[in-house]
Amino acid sequence: MGLLILMALNCFCVMFLNKKDQTVAVVNCFGMWSAFSLMYWGGSGVSRESLSELFCVDIYSSSMISLSLWICGISILVSSCMINLRGMFNTYLVLVTLLCFLLVQCFMVNTLAMFYVLFESTLIPLASIIGIWGGQIERIPSIQYMAAYTVGGSFPLLLIFTTMEVHAGSSFMWFISMKTSLNWLFWGGCFLGFLIKLPAFPFHSWLPKAHVQAPVGGSVILAGILLKLGGYGITRMMMLFSYTLESFGILVMSFSIVGSVYGAFMCLRQSDIKKLIAYSSVSHMAFSIMGLFSCTEVGMVGAYIMLVSHGFISPGLFVLSGINSEMVHSRKIKVMSDGVRAAPSLGFFWLVMIMANLGVPPCPVIISEVLSVVCVIALYPWVFVLLLMYFILSGAYSFSLYCQLTRTKKKIKMKVFFNEVTLKDMSALYFLFYPLAEVLFKWDLWAMM
Repeated sequence: MGLLILMALNCFCVMFLNKKDQTVAVVNCFGMWSAFSLMYWGGSGVSRESLSELFCVDIYSSSMISLSLWICGISILVSSCMINLRGMFNTYLVLVTLLCFLLVQCFMVNTLAMFYVLFESTLIPLASIIGIWGGQIERIPSIQYMAAYTVGGSFPLLLIFTTMEVHAGSSFMWFISMKTSLNWLFWGGCFLGFLIKLPAFPFHSWLPKAHVQAPVGGSVILAGILLKLGGYGITRMMMLFSYTLESFGILVMSFSIVGSVYGAFMCLRQSDIKKLIAYSSVSHMAFSIMGLFSCTEVGMVGAYIMLVSHGFISPGLFVLSGINSEMVHSRKIKVMSDGVRAAPSLGFFWLVMIMANLGVPPCPVIISEVLSVVCVIALYPWVFVLLLMYFILSGAYSFSLYCQLTRTKKKIKMKVFFNEVTLKDMSALYFLFYPLAEVLFKWDLWAMM
């Protein structure tokens, strides 16, 4: 509750500043909120703590809150110099701050009914960002596509929560304990909306469309935190309804294994950098789904390491793609190589972020992948063949991407615009490196169950 009050007071004070100073003030506010949110973090095994009648936190919610504040601040920082955001940037500040406020409440709320309302309300600021600052004419169809998937998929969840309110009289999270002979229909209604939000194969097709049309700051928020709402929601539903490994979970894990291979294969075929990053997110989220539905402590730890580390790696890739596309006015990988050769420091950043995305040791992604693979192979040893295919394909598209960005010879002389890239764009990358190191050294933080 103190965090929400602090956020509201800071936003009220920023309103009275000059437009020139508002950007710096808002970025500083997000930094202060991120530091304040770390008060909820302790050693390994943070227990659930009730903050008021409406809000409570545990290790899962506190990690997502810190991630939300950090990513929204970086989104504002990297968007402050983007050409398509200049002129209406104050509106962007308001929308991102509103989105962050809704996310923090969503991760802290006690009742399932309010959780559903806040879960769906995050779509409104994101759709506004894509609709106002989207890069192409197809941005409105992409919003409709995204809304149809997410709202339609979570409608069964609304029916379940409404039924609980009518028959049980309450949807308070920590008073619900339910484990009976629940069928496929119930589990499908509980998890479908969250699986679409992650997104899980085969409900992933809205994500590349949304990323392609979204501005850089919108892609940073979408990949960094909004996808993590799905993993957080699945965790809460499993805890409340005492979910154990059942036939529905086995089906979801099977689709996830196939989806990881499919996403890596689609990355090999992409010439648009944003689509490539989007399909790599589909592959990575498959490991989170495998870890969650394995219903083991090792799988849960692996899933949350992936959620948090991907929340910093994928935004870093989108920041780099935004810098390069601003320089050469194109998202095509071979054209972007002109910008990398013109600014060699970008080649180093691309190498670091591609290695982190691939999971080269000691990056946190490899820890998550190993833990998730161990859980799945312990159940079904034959899936090792598909997982081996994923690792081969992921190495292939990562190596191909770096080679195309740094080794492609010039065929057409491109004009590179250095004055459209400033130090602020690069500073956002430095702010993404520190949390990755924290995840690496505190990867056992979620080993509490």
